[in-house]
Amino acid sequence: MVTLAHLQEIRSALPATTTQIYLNTGTFGPLPACVPQAITARIQEEWQQGRLGPAGFGSITTISQQAREHAARLLHCQTEEISLTDNTGEGMNIVSYGINWQAGDEVITTNHEHISALAPLYQIRDRSGIVVRVADLGPRANQSARDAIEKLITPRTRLISLSHVTWTTGAILDVQEVAALGRAHNIPVLIDGAQSAGNIPIDVTALGVDFYAIPMQKWLCGPDGTGALYVRQESLHYIQSTYVGYNSAKFGPSPNWELHDHAQRFEVGGRQTAAISGQSAVLHWLETVVGYEWLFARIKELNNYAYQTLKEIPDLTILTPEPGHSGILTFTIADTDEVELVTYLREMHNIAVRSIPDNKSLRISTGFFNTESEIDTLAHALLHRK
Repeated sequence: MVTLAHLQEIRSALPATTTQIYLNTGTFGPLPACVPQAITARIQEEWQQGRLGPAGFGSITTISQQAREHAARLLHCQTEEISLTDNTGEGMNIVSYGINWQAGDEVITTNHEHISALAPLYQIRDRSGIVVRVADLGPRANQSARDAIEKLITPRTRLISLSHVTWTTGAILDVQEVAALGRAHNIPVLIDGAQSAGNIPIDVTALGVDFYAIPMQKWLCGPDGTGALYVRQESLHYIQSTYVGYNSAKFGPSPNWELHDHAQRFEVGGRQTAAISGQSAVLHWLETVVGYEWLFARIKELNNYAYQTLKEIPDLTILTPEPGHSGILTFTIADTDEVELVTYLREMHNIAVRSIPDNKSLRISTGFFNTESEIDTLAHALLHRK
């Protein structure tokens, strides 16, 4: 149980949350103090001591391994099943391009996917002649993904790619059932975790998915250029590495060449070690200081409070199918331009939200650091808008 004093302590570590009403974690989360501290400490160490020799190379290896271990605990998998990435999009690309596509092969996605997931599929379609099939989940994404996807499966289906939490409405999709469907048809399932990692509890082993890509800069409040890709050990055979490098291969006498027999084969090498140090620092902070159990409960509690508060505003329609289940709440207001409303809230009330062009809605993200009074301020601003 986190007390009010502890909540204030958490907020004090997140100064961006005290300079504005921060309701846009789904785009960028606020950075806690431990992130710039870890990044600065690593840069200072490299500046003063260099990066060469056993100590230099050893510290790089240790920092990366610690980041994999933290990500594995977050996702409830083995460390060897984690590949470090720059962002969600890189993870989606690794898997999407890892399949040996042939003209006429098919991939199934949904009508609520982000461009980071769709872009590689469109590019592969244009290059290799594959067919992108789109499962219709309804305008609010409240229809069964499993049922919609099952209707589209054919003998040419090679991949199923979908979000865990939709960026458009915050719907939590039935990915566990989709994963079971994929196994029944020997089709790998790739999950876009951009809006789920740090928003809802994730157990990739229990979900039974093959691949799960996550970012750090959103709900996990981490630095840009960091993320992770979960690759189920039993699913390695589905994909091949598109790019390879120093981190991809086992060490052996040259010119021997053998990729790792785990997820690290998808890492190329040469990442910003200071950023990875920041990644580890924030995951450690979330796990040990904030506490994941409280964090997820708090996000849902605030989201439910936001739903109960905002639904009373005249002409406001909630699009999120099950409010109170994650931290995303999207809504529309009749005869109101959502882009202009984002500007109004920012400039007149110092409230950060965002618009969703796909459904012309407003989206708020209730982070674990937000307060009920901030939701009340948002409601007042919307109710008395000009």
